[in-house]
Amino acid sequence: MNLDPKIVAFNAWRKRRALEAGLQSPEALLDEWKFKRILIADPKDIYDLENLRLLTAPLFAQYGEDLLRLAQGRPTTDELSPAARRRLLEDDGPSTPRVRGAGTIRHTSTRPSRTVVERAGVRRDDPVVKLHQGNVSSDRKVIVDFHPAEAHQEWKAKPFEFGCQTLSFKYWETEFLEAWGALLDDLVSGVVSPESEDEKAVLQIARRERKASKEWEMALTKLVLRRTYENS
Repeated sequence: MNLDPKIVAFNAWRKRRALEAGLQSPEALLDEWKFKRILIADPKDIYDLENLRLLTAPLFAQYGEDLLRLAQGRPTTDELSPAARRRLLEDDGPSTPRVRGAGTIRHTSTRPSRTVVERAGVRRDDPVVKLHQGNVSSDRKVIVDFHPAEAHQEWKAKPFEFGCQTLSFKYWETEFLEAWGALLDDLVSGVVSPESEDEKAVLQIARRERKASKEWEMALTKLVLRRTYENS
């Protein structure tokens, strides 16, 4: 019987992960039926996995990215070469595109640094993460596209509880939520009335009435999804 190559790849991945976790059998990690359901749903990005209702919060946090790669027929992170893993983790490293027909990778110094979309390929609408524009030169990424009302500037850096695991958040998303999370929660709960356009968008994002297009909207969407998973 000829198995689907994706199922073969999944079984090999599951065996590796089960060994790493010290489990007695691969089935204890995730059964093949659930993965077939993921294949049938054909998720285009990691957030589509939410609609399947098949992954527990710990499984989603630990293996969501790997399962998405398997469903899309891409190699999982542990199958990449050390060099490829480094390129995936680099935020601003030079790109190393493969030239069609060539046996080696040709490096170029003229191509701009890759964006989040090119590196991870998780969401097609991921905006470019902007660098902090300040007096001091820095390559540390921060979210700068959120514009609250002037009257709500005092909410910045107020105490905020994530209410979920933060392992899946990028550091710039964590820093943004630590700075403005209290305001976002108060807007969603109705404690504060929205005034600026971005504050009005907070309610639409929280209610899943619109698709995230800005970097801060992506951070809020991830927060909403993580809380939903872990509290459902």
